Amino acid sequence: MSETYLSAESEDEVFDSTNFSVMSLFGFSLAIAGIFSLQYVHMMPVAILGGLLGAAVLILAKRFQLSFFSKTLGFLALVIASITISFTQFYRSIENNYELAQARKVADAYLENLSKGDTDKVFFLVGFPPEASQEMPGVEPQSPTVKAMKRLREDPAHLEIIGRKNPPKWVFVSVESEYGSKDGHTYKLIYKDEGQTNPPIYALFARKNCSKYDKKKTTVNWFIDKLETAKKP
Repeated sequence: MSETYLSAESEDEVFDSTNFSVMSLFGFSLAIAGIFSLQYVHMMPVAILGGLLGAAVLILAKRFQLSFFSKTLGFLALVIASITISFTQFYRSIENNYELAQARKVADAYLENLSKGDTDKVFFLVGFPPEASQEMPGVEPQSPTVKAMKRLREDPAHLEIIGRKNPPKWVFVSVESEYGSKDGHTYKLIYKDEGQTNPPIYALFARKNCSKYDKKKTTVNWFIDKLETAKKP
């Protein structure tokens, strides 16, 4: 029976035939942390970076003779990141559609009740931009109801809609823009009144009283901060 003996140099070569990649561990950690993007959207870049590092490990594994453990971590980082990103995008899409539906709902109600002259319901939906809520020094603060009544009596766009003889046919056109502030999140919605001979176009600013992805707010209210005549495209 013959026996094969390995020299010390040969044993070192066998032992060092594979290398551990710190990048694989880092990518895996980032991919795990990126799971929180389902709750906090700003964590999405972390998941993306974790997935990219995982992919890089798999691409470079043969060249640098990376260990099976390193390749496993890289593969898991890529898979976890891919699933997280896909699911987050899908979840955000559903959430965005719901938010837009709520904004359109309050805008539809505002326009319909304004056209009917139902001021009680209009007062319930009226809001004011944050900058408009700051009273001038030395001026007595006005209640929201007084501000709403003043808007209905003096605002040209409101007077135009209230005084219209032909019944309106409100058609949603598009979301022109959206933006957040410390007082909530606002959608600028474009509507057209196709019930008129020369259909006018209006912009409504629908705001909710919290940030777009706020999960802590127990009661969410929507308001119409502003209604104005929009330019035709």
